[in-house]
Amino acid sequence: MKKILVVDDERLLREILVRRLKLEGYAVFSAGSAEEALDLLKKETVDAVLLDNVLPGMSGLQALEALFRESSAPVVLMTGHFDDDFRTDAMLLGAFAVLSKPLDDAALCDCLAKASGR
Repeated sequence: MKKILVVDDERLLREILVRRLKLEGYAVFSAGSAEEALDLLKKETVDAVLLDNVLPGMSGLQALEALFRESSAPVVLMTGHFDDDFRTDAMLLGAFAVLSKPLDDAALCDCLAKASGR
């Protein structure tokens, strides 16, 4: 079973994403901040990370390098403030993909399937 880490500070959205991904057959971990995600990655191996950009503490963009030090899992970055410059920055920093919020369910599932090697 492929494992996904969902990182979002909005508890309700995080819970919705966890439930949705479990329905797709993933084992799902969740974190409310980049720092919490980094701690979790020291203990768990995941196949992909779904990371919000706007988080308390470090942003998703700021967290990318640190996440890649802890895990080789592809990171799908999500943001409610999507523009081409943001996407370019995220991709240059190593993001697998960038999704805009509100998330399109089919695009989310397709992107995570590709990222996790499913």
